[in-house]
Amino acid sequence: MARRRDISWRTRLRHLFANFGLKVLALALAVVFWFFITGGRQVYRELEVPVEIHGVPDGYVVNGDVPKRVSVRVVGKGRAILRAKAADFKVVVNVAPAEPGVHRFDLAPSDVIYAGEGDVHVDAILSEKVLMLELERRITKGVAVQVDFTGTPAAGLCLGLPEVRPPKVTLYGSAAVLDGLTAVSVPVDVNGRVEGFTTRVVVRTPPGMTLVGADEADVKVILGPPVRKTFPQVPVTIKNAAAWTVKPDRAAVTLEGEAGRLDALKAVTASVAPAAAGPCRIRVEVPEYTRLVAVTPLDAEARPGPPAP
Repeated sequence: MARRRDISWRTRLRHLFANFGLKVLALALAVVFWFFITGGRQVYRELEVPVEIHGVPDGYVVNGDVPKRVSVRVVGKGRAILRAKAADFKVVVNVAPAEPGVHRFDLAPSDVIYAGEGDVHVDAILSEKVLMLELERRITKGVAVQVDFTGTPAAGLCLGLPEVRPPKVTLYGSAAVLDGLTAVSVPVDVNGRVEGFTTRVVVRTPPGMTLVGADEADVKVILGPPVRKTFPQVPVTIKNAAAWTVKPDRAAVTLEGEAGRLDALKAVTASVAPAAAGPCRIRVEVPEYTRLVAVTPLDAEARPGPPAP
């Protein structure tokens, strides 16, 4: 019985002094940690804090590589610096009263707001010290819905002018983009079709644009047999040459296509591009989904000099 007690005490002592060096090191680290907590020395930490953009006027948007977070170095004493969390800070970039265009914003510690407790402040910005941001005006604009046909209908049929409802949609987005945008395209497949049909399509907006209202349109596709129409007095204009004359200055142009599409054509464009005096081939800008059948005459005579009075 006495021997068993002796073995038990030996086991306890062995466990007590096992890894003695590590236990002494842990105790020393705890003492140092407690010194920093209760002492008056300043402690530095690095945190990844969120970025917020303020002061954007109504009708404007900020473009550019805006980081979600910025690395900062914070400093404080005792328990306050240990309690500080990244969520207690935010970098505020105020773009007001900047005019539309690209602007440079230099970040400084004063741009960082601390909402926590205790004497903690930002010592330095460590990353993303400069932001290049664009302040852009946004507008709404109505643009046409344009049908983009894919495939070809059955042999002997031509595509007429489609009927689209609604014929226009309203977009909201960058003024710079919308100022040059007149239409959005919707794809309609007509491959192998033997008669007209109506289909509903999704209107897809350009990148960065928002569609105001419904995002669908109904497209009525018209198919018909090919017919021919002659435009007898098409003006022949001169390209790439100043103070030249061309004779004849009119041409007869015959096109083939669906009847309604040809009737809707208000004008046909023909031109010559002389490199030297003499005969020049008359070129016709063939409208979409029609075919050029004939041009009379094929050539026109180009001469330098103004037209005769």
